[in-house]
Amino acid sequence: NSLTYTLYPPPPPPDPREVLEPLRLSTYQLAVLIPMMRSAAPSSIISVEDAVSTLQRAAALAGSRALPHAWLSLLPSQLGSFVSLFDRQGCGMVDWRRMVLALCDIPRPTQPQVSAVVKELQDVGEPLSNSVGLGVASSLHYWFSSNGEPPVREDASGVPYVEGHREKALHDAVLSIFTRGGSVELLDLLLYCSASPAVADAVAQAQGLVGDADRGMTCGELGRVFLLATLPVSEASGLDRAAMVRRVFLDALTPQPSSDSPAGEEGEGEGEEG
Repeated sequence: NSLTYTLYPPPPPPDPREVLEPLRLSTYQLAVLIPMMRSAAPSSIISVEDAVSTLQRAAALAGSRALPHAWLSLLPSQLGSFVSLFDRQGCGMVDWRRMVLALCDIPRPTQPQVSAVVKELQDVGEPLSNSVGLGVASSLHYWFSSNGEPPVREDASGVPYVEGHREKALHDAVLSIFTRGGSVELLDLLLYCSASPAVADAVAQAQGLVGDADRGMTCGELGRVFLLATLPVSEASGLDRAAMVRRVFLDALTPQPSSDSPAGEEGEGEGEEG
């Protein structure tokens, strides 16, 4: 099946490298991981076990730097602990789009920022939907890619780097998470990005995206909002950077049963981004 296909290492990441906080993926790493996740689960719903397997396969791409170096020594049980943060109902299934979006580390938009995207879309004659053409969606201005490219610096060895993501590459990576068959699921993108653990906040932000002109919603639309735009407590804490680092990297220091094997070989991926 798709989980057992042989994958050849992609080309190494381009300069400048991106310097990011722990548990955040560079735009290069996102470009490698997103197609792998989509291949494993085209519907976006994947079992925790298969998500862990996909992360392990990414780690096994020798020399590709497809995962941060700190991830490579994590055991399957530790990767499973991380993936399970996104299991909304404790049923062993996750939406990999939500998980990968969290690894992008983009800020939650304000209501005016969401409205600006919707207005720009309407100005080109497109309604907000889950089938916006990729060309149209790519031309819009998003809150996470409107500040200009970060300045390029050099480290002590003369290697160029930037602090944070390269903006255009991040723009393309986020859109690719929600691209299916040449169209962008833009409504889902905005709902996922607007997600909040505060139900009233999530519903208020979603009212401008779902419902009629009077901001009314059908029962089905309201259920969709609760599913996509609200976060259960466990996931809300998981999206907190400090909590995620503690959950994964500090757990990695705890002795584990010897039957587990690391996610990737310790010597691979030296100096990767993330």
